Amino acid sequence: MVPPTPTPSLRLLKAAKAEREQLARHRRELLNARESLRTELERIDGSLEEVDERQTLLDRLVGPTAGPQPETGEALARRTSGDEQRALPVLRGPDIRREAVRVLLAHPDRPEALHYREWYGLLQDAGFAVAGKDPLATFLTQLSRSPAVSKSTQPGVYELDRGAVARLHTRLSELQRELRDSAAAHGPSVEAAALRARRTELNAELGRVEKAVEEVEALFGRARVADERLIATA
Repeated sequence: MVPPTPTPSLRLLKAAKAEREQLARHRRELLNARESLRTELERIDGSLEEVDERQTLLDRLVGPTAGPQPETGEALARRTSGDEQRALPVLRGPDIRREAVRVLLAHPDRPEALHYREWYGLLQDAGFAVAGKDPLATFLTQLSRSPAVSKSTQPGVYELDRGAVARLHTRLSELQRELRDSAAAHGPSVEAAALRARRTELNAELGRVEKAVEEVEALFGRARVADERLIATA
């Protein structure tokens, strides 16, 4: 006769439950820290852009200060040919990555991937400048954040993510399903608190994915989006 498997002791169950709750709290703290850092980075980027704009305004009013000064995005947006100056449109924030994708999509050679330095050159050739003290670094940051772009296996190379639409819609469905399930769930107060925290996370991610879907659909076109979704569900 095979002896029955012993059931976990109450002490072990209590310790496991306490450790699970501790891990859940730690995970929430990490998520909150990540959001705080992302928000702080966006705030700093915005402040730097404001400083550049004010510096440009002051230079126009009183002239530039003596000695070499770091170029702002507005300064880099001007090219001189003889005595003529042509001001280029200056891109900031998400507009940088959106125009970068549009430029690549409109390129006659139809490239699907490029090194970010070459991609940045195409954006400049198309008549755009990037705001910031280090425009190339700003461009790379925005390019890496684009939901329509993915990093290639080659160093420094980024490519158009043609499957982004189908993947984002799949993720939307998963988030919506989990939200519905969590709304119908019931349990002890500790589990209820964890559910509320998870719903907060889900709603935050849902908002980000919805914005990404809007951006990708606007770039790739809704007709192509519909075709990709049909292929994904076939």
